[in-house]
Amino acid sequence: MSANSFDSIVAVFERQPCRGPELQRQFDRTRITVRECRSVSDLLPSISGFESALLVIDFDAAMLDCLNWLGSGEVNRSRHCPIIACGSADTMDLEWLLREAGITAFLPDVISGDEFARLCRSQLGLVQKRIEIR
Repeated sequence: MSANSFDSIVAVFERQPCRGPELQRQFDRTRITVRECRSVSDLLPSISGFESALLVIDFDAAMLDCLNWLGSGEVNRSRHCPIIACGSADTMDLEWLLREAGITAFLPDVISGDEFARLCRSQLGLVQKRIEIR
């Protein structure tokens, strides 16, 4: 599928494939593309051509790289898009520093694939309607 104004992308930086493959599974048969990046500097080039984008960073995988990247202001200069930082109980104390640097959500714990996909849709502004059967 080629990038156009109707497509959304989730670019995931993580050193070991985990969240990226799960999101690819969750978003199979949708108009949401998932791209995996092994370097935080690969995130912005990977979302080029997409109108709607979300960035996911594995903060614990490369804390200093992530902090330097967020602190550089590169994301804000190039375009505004939400950023989810996946951390741990060890990095939970840095949540407000990360929020000031531009992240829109911080996950200190691992959540299910369904919950993560829901959060990504929400961050992209794509609300999934629930149908109740009575």
